[in-house]
Amino acid sequence: MTAEPRAHSIPLLSLIPGLGQSAERDVVAEANEQRYRDFLEALGVAMYTTDANGRITFFNQAAVQFWGRTPQLGEEWCGSWRLFWPDGRPMPHDECPMAIALRENRAPRGYEAIAERPDGSRVSFVPYPTPLRDPDGTLVGAVNVLVDVTERTRAESALRTAAEELRLSNEVKDEFLGLVSHELRTPVTTIFGNAQLLRERGDRLAEDDRDSMIDDIADDSERLLSVVENLLLLTRLESGSHPDPEPQVLGHIIRKSIEEFRHRHPRREVTLTSQPPRHLVVEVDRTYLDLLIDNLLGNADKYSPPEAEVELAIRTEREEVHVVVLDRGIGVSEEEAAEMFAPFYRTEAGKRQANGLGIGLAVCKRIVESHGGRIWAAPRAGGGSEIGFALPLARDPIDALVVHVA
Repeated sequence: MTAEPRAHSIPLLSLIPGLGQSAERDVVAEANEQRYRDFLEALGVAMYTTDANGRITFFNQAAVQFWGRTPQLGEEWCGSWRLFWPDGRPMPHDECPMAIALRENRAPRGYEAIAERPDGSRVSFVPYPTPLRDPDGTLVGAVNVLVDVTERTRAESALRTAAEELRLSNEVKDEFLGLVSHELRTPVTTIFGNAQLLRERGDRLAEDDRDSMIDDIADDSERLLSVVENLLLLTRLESGSHPDPEPQVLGHIIRKSIEEFRHRHPRREVTLTSQPPRHLVVEVDRTYLDLLIDNLLGNADKYSPPEAEVELAIRTEREEVHVVVLDRGIGVSEEEAAEMFAPFYRTEAGKRQANGLGIGLAVCKRIVESHGGRIWAAPRAGGGSEIGFALPLARDPIDALVVHVA
């Protein structure tokens, strides 16, 4: 029977003490070596052997798959492999376990490493290098078994990521509950206290006091309603709920929103600085757009001095309409502008100026993006802030107008 050619080994028995001093000595030794080779191939675990100088003398097919290339017999075990520690730092070859086994004639354990294949992919593994000695105890080589733990490492990484996300989520939840509790308790306390006084002693209070208390109840009821509406809408949008857009004449919605806002805030001057033409039609959910505009006007009102004017401007650019709310309030820096639409974010100046949850602008961002638009914030020249959004114009405005009027 003709022996199969050995493409990736030298006589294996020459490196395994006690199995024969020469693989070529007789037929028995040859047969023994073939059986060991078949056994190592059948393992399905990457393994290879080297001589005392670290030159490869044998490797199985699992090692070829592990490395991503077929090495040459006689090349140094380190070859072109790039090794890394589990944290991503490069691992010098003289610090790797196989180098230690050959240098110190011992079997190091407890290591984990990452190997980079020629195609750039990486594999995490645990090496088990063991010195090979002759009957006199002289080092003649080493055998290394490489256990692929890439999937385990990925699973552990995913588990750590999930645990960290859960921790952060719990922190956000706790912060959210604290903010909501405070933001709801304050108006509820005002409403409840004033309502109790009016019910029990309303007929004995001066008219100015009664009017002031009624104003406080109305203001805090509006504040409470705004918090609840924003929380509900934010929850719907975050859960994947989508708006139900219909063609709407933008100018009509803007004017109506300003009128309602003026009615609730008679002391605040709100000016529409540019009259939108009648052909500006957008496809939006009317309820969502009303809340969007009200949030932007309310934000400008909250952070502006009583005598300052709030302006709303409308302009078109190509196939978009831009709606911009401008105020002369506390202003915003370029750095803060990038964070303003994150849920629960509030600037330090904003915290000093007024109470709030920091969800109004986050809701605005979700509304605009759910309609295929974009939103931005920027400092206003001369002081104050500019917060605007852009929505795509309806493709067939004339048809949309007919539908809207009908």
